[in-house]
Amino acid sequence: MNRIEFFFHHIKPGKILDIGNLGRAHLIHSRLLRDYPESDIYGLDTDDQAPYGHHFPNQYRGNAEDMPFSNEYFDTIILGEVLEHTWTPKRMIDECFRVLKPTGVFLLSTPNIYALSRMVRYFFVGKDVILGGPEHKIFFSRAMLDNILKKAGFREVLTLSDSKCTVKRNDFALPSWGTFRFMGEHLVAKAIK
Repeated sequence: MNRIEFFFHHIKPGKILDIGNLGRAHLIHSRLLRDYPESDIYGLDTDDQAPYGHHFPNQYRGNAEDMPFSNEYFDTIILGEVLEHTWTPKRMIDECFRVLKPTGVFLLSTPNIYALSRMVRYFFVGKDVILGGPEHKIFFSRAMLDNILKKAGFREVLTLSDSKCTVKRNDFALPSWGTFRFMGEHLVAKAIK
């Protein structure tokens, strides 16, 4: 299952926060607005939406490590491809936990340090490569992600990968059995507060 479909499969309607929702990622936010018209959809990004040409309602400018929302405010939080951009991931996860309601759903995705494509490139080329761009600070394994979520207080943590391998910008489906389930390009996680 790709990461976006993973998100939409696990969303709990109500108040939904999409963190890092501008730029290329605005497609998730636009789909939330379309698919959940009865829900209150919020966006949080470090950028202003005006340069992107968006006019999203409930759009906030700010940092996910110090959010401008009250405790236990959201039913679902989506943190898609954001966690790897901070030097303080635990603080970001703790802040998401704070603003999520009890029994709320926290969904996230991040590049997978153990992606099959990365290991194959390392084996054949003999050098390591940056996952994404130089703005990425920390990379996560499944164990690291599970650990940080559980330490924040989340329960019922489910961490998988997106089951795809990308080679020269071509995506190939990985088998859905054995260790292949955890070797996709991105880790995806669902955690319940």
